[in-house]
Amino acid sequence: MTKKRFAQRAAITLLPLLLAGHAYASGSGGSVDSDMLRELKRMIEQQQAQLDRQAAEIAALKEQLGSNTEALAVKADKADVDDLDNVAYSSFSNVNVRFYGQFNPAVLWADNGDSTKTYVVDNVHSQTRFGLRAGIDTSSGWKVGGRFEMGITGNGSFDVNNWYTYDASDDPFKLRWAEVSFANDRYGRFSLGKGDSASNNTAEVDLSGTSVAMQDKTLWMAGATLWYDSDADTLTELRVKDVYSGFDGLSRTDRVRYDTPDFAGFSAAAAYSSGDAFDGSVWYSRELSGTRVAAGFGVANPGDIMERADLLYTGSASVLFPLGFSATFSSGLLEKKDADLDDAMFWWTKLGYKTSFSDAAVTAFSIDYGEAENITFNDENGKTWALAAVHDVTEWGTEFYAIYRMYMADSDRDDFADVNSIMAGARLKF
Repeated sequence: MTKKRFAQRAAITLLPLLLAGHAYASGSGGSVDSDMLRELKRMIEQQQAQLDRQAAEIAALKEQLGSNTEALAVKADKADVDDLDNVAYSSFSNVNVRFYGQFNPAVLWADNGDSTKTYVVDNVHSQTRFGLRAGIDTSSGWKVGGRFEMGITGNGSFDVNNWYTYDASDDPFKLRWAEVSFANDRYGRFSLGKGDSASNNTAEVDLSGTSVAMQDKTLWMAGATLWYDSDADTLTELRVKDVYSGFDGLSRTDRVRYDTPDFAGFSAAAAYSSGDAFDGSVWYSRELSGTRVAAGFGVANPGDIMERADLLYTGSASVLFPLGFSATFSSGLLEKKDADLDDAMFWWTKLGYKTSFSDAAVTAFSIDYGEAENITFNDENGKTWALAAVHDVTEWGTEFYAIYRMYMADSDRDDFADVNSIMAGARLKF
């Protein structure tokens, strides 16, 4: 009970005694006249009504405080920020800034026919990264944007190799994006700085939902594993990535790039990159009667970016049907500068199925197969196949995945044992 309420109750209790004492002292024999009693009754009722109102107000405030506290606790427990503008701020009021990123650790096991190794790695199918995006919508219809992104891969699934040498990068940080762009619905988009070349990702169009574990670049999983020559009982210095590869344009370069507006699902891009490299691409993406279709095709003159390459052609297409089934195909051809080396090529295909066992998650399964020829040397070819599953818990922003992959190699010089590998991990996006 507060001091104020205690004083009010004390006044109500003592007032009749004071009045009676006053009457007695005045010679009235301790009696109180009717007018004084009525006044006393009115004062008591007024004080009681005031106390009742205060008690009701206090109860309402307690209820409101409890409700707000519970709501705040739930929000904090979710650790979810819906409005990213509250996380990153610009010094200019008209610039929206957003912070984003992901973590993608995994456990990788590999067996080259001679021995087995286990590593804790970063899955370079989609490496750990963080970045910032900035954007301005101008009154003229142009959108001005900027993007900065760093990749962090201290122990990449593409690099680890304890049989011969530990090939993990000494510098885990890699600049992926640092660009400024100007976009208009009518005139297209102009980009300047570090970012996707025009042909990048043309070999990676994939609607299956399993690309975090399984892509055309199958060497991302255990690419540094050394081949073992079964006949000679010798561990060679040839790695999986020397036999199998998946070309994908010029990757990310320092470039100036132009993208056309979308025309009925079609768009095109062209770029010039440092190193006297030129590339272009054509893209398609539409949903037709519930069926999603996407495709990309690119051609690149690598200039000084790729020492061995004269021209590079890449392309892929993917279809996702309404029932969740998908089919994906990817291929590439690299024309080499050295006339003594045969041109390198690869092709890869994937079948997938996507479903929901609950409202909170989407689960995707896939199986793939691919072949590559003359990646490093003439007449050394690679084959691979794999099974993968990805469980996407959307409320958590997390994808759990597991994949088994086998690599096989054909050579006129060596009898390579098959390489078996398993990788499992989780990608958390924020």
